Amino acid sequence: MATNIKDLPKQLGSLIGAGVAVACCLGVPLVLSTLGAVGLGFLIHDAYLLPLFVGFVALSLWTLYRAARKHARMTPFWLALLGGIVSSSGLWLLVTASYPHSWPVYAGLALLVCGSVWDVVKGGQPLKGSPGDPARA
Repeated sequence: MATNIKDLPKQLGSLIGAGVAVACCLGVPLVLSTLGAVGLGFLIHDAYLLPLFVGFVALSLWTLYRAARKHARMTPFWLALLGGIVSSSGLWLLVTASYPHSWPVYAGLALLVCGSVWDVVKGGQPLKGSPGDPARA
């Protein structure tokens, strides 16, 4: 479980970064005004935010992949990968006005967060039949 706790800040940091980027693209006033107040108003344009969002999602998936591979539970990663693809595609469709609805972005981010939480919760538990499994003793 100690390795999961060490990986948790990395996973949460990239998820928060992706959340801020998508909040800017969706026009959340609190985030937009905060960025403007601290002098980062140029980041409010979709030309910067879409690659920033995809980069944070990729970072989140990379840290999740490394954590999931350590304890041989790849299912949370595949769920988060699906969420990353859905949210990135949904945001691209939203920004290009091809599909002007934000629910795919939120659904994809929810899958990404669920995959990360699943990995943290189940990652510290031994697999059935592994040497650390108490039922095996």
